[in-house]
Amino acid sequence: MNFTKRQIEIILAATHLIGEKGLQNLTTKNLAKEIGFSEPALYRHFKDKTEIISSVLVYYKYELQQGIQSVTSNKTNALEKIEAIVAFQFAHFTKHPAVIMVIFSETSFQYNNSLSKVVKSIMEEKEHGLMKIIESGQLNNSIRKDISPQQLANLIMGSMRLTVLRWRLSNFEFNLNSEGKLIQETLKLVLSNS
Repeated sequence: MNFTKRQIEIILAATHLIGEKGLQNLTTKNLAKEIGFSEPALYRHFKDKTEIISSVLVYYKYELQQGIQSVTSNKTNALEKIEAIVAFQFAHFTKHPAVIMVIFSETSFQYNNSLSKVVKSIMEEKEHGLMKIIESGQLNNSIRKDISPQQLANLIMGSMRLTVLRWRLSNFEFNLNSEGKLIQETLKLVLSNS
């Protein structure tokens, strides 16, 4: 990820604007106003609105990857790694709720091929990473083998997504980290080979 300091400033402002007013209100005019400089100045850093949105997605994809690698690198057990991923992501979303509006805007991207590709790659990379953890757990008999790694990864990703979406739609009225702990316990029961 090679963003300049100014590009990161624009990415963060775009994220804030999307979080406050929704993706439909992310215009170069509104973004320039949010940052406090002219629209032409935006075009010195990004060629268009699509590139800005794509960069927002890439920025948060990288940030989440780094965090997940950090929390899973020192865990030895596959179940502990999965628990750490859930805890990290929910803590991250609690700290940065505007990110949810960006990550969960994929239906708005469905008619834009370049943005759809970015969202698809994020989902595939997350699924692939979870599948590798699950496969290692299946090899050492800590995770059940009667369900495919892909289906277990879908179960994990789906339960997290539904919980985060419910949290967002409730206007953040419940504690996401507490819900994350419940999901961790449930996943441990479902995934465990015992």
